[in-house]
Order: sequence, then C-alpha cells, then structure tokens
Amino acid sequence: MIKKTIKITIGIFLGIVLLYLFIYFGGADYLQTFGKKTAEAGKELKQYEQDVKDATVKIEKALEGAKDKVKEKMP
Repeated sequence: MIKKTIKITIGIFLGIVLLYLFIYFGGADYLQTFGKKTAEAGKELKQYEQDVKDATVKIEKALEGAKDKVKEKMP
C-alpha cells in the first residue's frame, strides 16, 4: 500500500516537473509547429486517398469491359 502511494506521488511530481520543463523550453512553439506539419500531412494523405479511389474506379471499369468482351467471345 505504501509502495503504491510512493509511486503515485513520484509520478505526480515527475509529471509536474516535465510539464514545467516543456513549457519553459518552448513547448507552445513545438506544438504549433507539430500542428502545422500534421495539417500538411493530412492534406497529403487526403490527396493520396483520392488517387487510390480514382485508380480503383478505373480498374473496376476495365474489369467490367473485360467481362463484357469475355461474354461476347463465349459461345
């Protein structure tokens, strides 16, 4: 019981120290930069997703055309 209490107290103390250091060394600037890079990555990922969807539609159309040609050639 006492060991758990000591671990919790040490964890809270370390959390406070790390939060202070994060703020002291410019954590807000880091988060702002990280947010911008995340937004850029999201835009790139959205473009990639659209490209994959377009390619899938093209492949499906090609398969449908191939199926029709096969049906025409079958007796």
